[in-house]
Amino acid sequence: MTSQLVAMDNMTSTEKPTQVVTTPVRSRRTVPGKSLLTQLAVVLAALVIWQLFSYTDTAQKAALPSPIESFMRLFELVVTGPYWIALGSTMFSWLLAFLLSLGIGIPVGMALGRSRRGADSSKFVIDFLRTIPSLAIIPLALLLFGPTYTMVILVAWFTAVWPILLQAMYAAEHADPVLARVAKSFRLTFRDRVQYVLAPEFLAFFWPGIRMAVTASLLVVVGAELIGGAPGLGRAIQDALLVNQQPSMFAYVLTAAFIGLGINAVLTLLQRKLLWWHPSMRKER
Repeated sequence: MTSQLVAMDNMTSTEKPTQVVTTPVRSRRTVPGKSLLTQLAVVLAALVIWQLFSYTDTAQKAALPSPIESFMRLFELVVTGPYWIALGSTMFSWLLAFLLSLGIGIPVGMALGRSRRGADSSKFVIDFLRTIPSLAIIPLALLLFGPTYTMVILVAWFTAVWPILLQAMYAAEHADPVLARVAKSFRLTFRDRVQYVLAPEFLAFFWPGIRMAVTASLLVVVGAELIGGAPGLGRAIQDALLVNQQPSMFAYVLTAAFIGLGINAVLTLLQRKLLWWHPSMRKER
């Protein structure tokens, strides 16, 4: 046994250390031009499939318009007054519901997040209410307010407030007390404290909730207008469907889709400007 240990010791002493050669890992960065071309190719393929499907017997029986007919009808509606009235009504309902969800969800969520007792006592109520489908409360809202802007705003607010409230609770629960002490020791003004301490810390928590609230509230606004008959794009879709004007119906559907794309593009731009310091943003640069 002793001879074996001596032999192993000699082998260890004469062994040269192996040098580990590491190859540099190239970061995968997406080329903006290539990504844009890929997205355009997918959109073009979807339009081609839609155009080909419009020639089938199933589409002909349902009077499904082709993308060419839908876009031509959209260009005709753009120069009409009712089109912009419907678009403005939808944007008004969506924007007001979103602002209300911010004004209520953030302070309530921050207050509950800073209070352990408040968070524990309200957990069941929040989990119960946020699982209720938003469209399921449309009958109740119709009974209370009728087919009005208030009905649409209430239903959309009920959808958008929960993601923001939950993210605000998480932000308050995971707030770093060291940052508050540093700001106090440097005697920062309230404006500097909000700009350099609170906003960068909490915005990373708020932003996912804001993006979810924006998308969900827009969908629910159009759905509430469609089901409840309130003024807006949803009601315009329903009216076109009732009189068998499928090109007009698809034109309003495309309008709602373009609104969603535009809002998402604005949010992406704001995210890059406001959260440029976040690791997820640094990877894209």
